[in-house]
Parts: sequence; C-alpha cells; structure tokens
Amino acid sequence: MDSTDLRPVLAQWATGVAVVTTLHGDGARHGMTASSFTSVALDPPLVSVCLASDGTTCRLIGDSGVFAINVLGHDHGAIGRRFAGQATGGDRFAVGRWRSACTGAPVLADAVAWVDCEVAARHPAGDHTIVLGLVRDAAVPRPAPPLIYHDRTYYEGIAR
Repeated sequence: MDSTDLRPVLAQWATGVAVVTTLHGDGARHGMTASSFTSVALDPPLVSVCLASDGTTCRLIGDSGVFAINVLGHDHGAIGRRFAGQATGGDRFAVGRWRSACTGAPVLADAVAWVDCEVAARHPAGDHTIVLGLVRDAAVPRPAPPLIYHDRTYYEGIAR
C-alpha cells in the first residue's frame, strides 16, 4: 500500500498530543510534537514513542539516552503547533514554563501530565524507531481535558 493512500485512513484515529523533549550534547533543549505515545508496562514502568528514524529528535534521544513526554491540555494548542514546526520564531521553549526533570529533559510546568525517561531500548520499525523509555519520574501537574488530534486538526478537550 502506498503511504499517500494510508495517511488519510490513519488520520481518522483520534489521539492525544504530546511534546517529546530531550537534550543536545551541549545541554540545549530540543522538542517536537508527537501523537504516537503509549503506555507499555507498569512493572517495570515503560512507555514508548515512535519517531522518524532520520529525524533530529530520534538522533538526540539516542545520543543523550533521556527524554520526556509532556501531555498537552486543551489550552496548549499554541505549544502543540509551535513544537510541530507550524509556528515561526526562534526558541520553541520561549512559550510555556519549562523546567528540568531528574534526567535533565525539559518538562512543561503546567502539562496535564509528564513522564521523564531513560532510554531502555530502541527498535527499528520501517522508517521509524520505536523508543522504549524506562520511567524515572512522572507527575500530573494540572488535571485538565486533553488536546486531541484528529484528521490533521487540534480539538480542545472532549465532551464529558
């Protein structure tokens, strides 16, 4: 099957939005928006994220051995777009309040939730890499409705 035919089909799967963060070798912060984050196991605590194998984020996570997943809330659309490269301007971290988690990876102070991880394993999967993270710390700074991504559009929360 051709990827151009598959893309609109996969766009029908609604998912939460997260910002994956890590560090450059010099300590500079890096991040990108992702929707391919999932819980894997509770014992040991493992999560996964799928990243383009030839992308900067995948390379930096491999180099640093750490990453964080920041789950965005309904009011974080601007942050989601900024880290997806849809906003112009310099430092992506200039929007939002960011701090360093125990691994050094940046976490959003008012995220719905975040998990701070050390890389446990990396598995090639086509043009992507599945990165397994051993959770070292996690928090729910602000319970709130999530930011949802469906059919290439952000939706602010869910009906309850």
